[in-house]
Amino acid sequence: RLLVYPPPPAKGGISVTNEDLHCLNDGEFLNDVIIDFYLKYLFLEKLKKEDAVRSHVFSSFFYKRLNQRERRNAVDTSNLPIQKRKHNRVKTWTRHVDLFQKDFIFVPINESAHWYLAIICFPGLEKAHVEPNPLYQPQTKAYSTAVSSSPAADGGLDELDDVRSVADVNSQPQYTDGLHRIIECYGTDDSHPSDDQSSCQDECSEDDSLVDDCGSFNKAEWTSKPTICKQPCILIMDSLRGPTRSTVVKTLREYLEVEWEVKKGSQRSFGKDMMKGSSPRVPQQDNFSDCGVYVLQYVESFFESPLPSFHLPMNLLDWFPQHRMKTKRDEIKELILKLQTQQQLNLESSGQTDGCHSPCEDTLESADLVPPISS
Repeated sequence: RLLVYPPPPAKGGISVTNEDLHCLNDGEFLNDVIIDFYLKYLFLEKLKKEDAVRSHVFSSFFYKRLNQRERRNAVDTSNLPIQKRKHNRVKTWTRHVDLFQKDFIFVPINESAHWYLAIICFPGLEKAHVEPNPLYQPQTKAYSTAVSSSPAADGGLDELDDVRSVADVNSQPQYTDGLHRIIECYGTDDSHPSDDQSSCQDECSEDDSLVDDCGSFNKAEWTSKPTICKQPCILIMDSLRGPTRSTVVKTLREYLEVEWEVKKGSQRSFGKDMMKGSSPRVPQQDNFSDCGVYVLQYVESFFESPLPSFHLPMNLLDWFPQHRMKTKRDEIKELILKLQTQQQLNLESSGQTDGCHSPCEDTLESADLVPPISS
């Protein structure tokens, strides 16, 4: 074992080993330990305090546990609706937190050996909220005309009611044949154990619940709008734009409905009219193995520069420079080794030996990455 982060006496420390470090070599897939370690590091060390209070980061085990089949020795819950059976599996994960007082909830997901990210935005809001844009900069007439002609420049409430888009083939990243096969494979692999197939079928053709955003809404346009929008939505950020993720959106909506009922004692709908699903255009990987690295960068970029507005559709292709991804693995590796050296020096100076223990299974299942925050 290289280190435990955060170190004792902090609770919920993540043990990182040499085997985990090996995942950061070029061409290797990131495992859940590296994902959870770096997300926790970003939350504790890089996120501003005022932003941390309004954010929540689930561990990579959360979505997996939400969809797992019941254990053989588990209490029989077959009489409950599938949504409540799922919620029961993770009901202790939020015993110290009220998700509906958070603005952003980050859910890293691994399906069919592919990492992507879901961000639940403003789950406590009942409808879209429009307010003055503090970054507003009136533009020249020529610029305003150019902006108003773009597909997503309207920014009014019409686009909140029902966003539709037509795929622009020319704007899609040019994948190699190998990458195309990867997209096809992970998009159709239903081999992972789950009992949610009857409840969460792909609903895109049914109600267009997940919008495949291809409109343009870049950073320059954010400052050109007099208002900003905060609306309940679920953003799916995927570095391989292949299959739809409407099943994931529906699963998270159902989770929120049961969580609301448990925490608030009343019923509330989180259906597509109340909480839209959307797939922003984000920087794309150009190899077979960097999906996990991109998930970490999506979260880091969100922490560094929170999106000022949540008009949909959303284009974040210029969110961060592509060359930043070339050094990301080495940056995380160097960070782990630096923290290891610091912890070793602290242990030696205090005359202690490394008596840290890995979190027990119960802690991994029931705890999340965010330390308890008084609400």
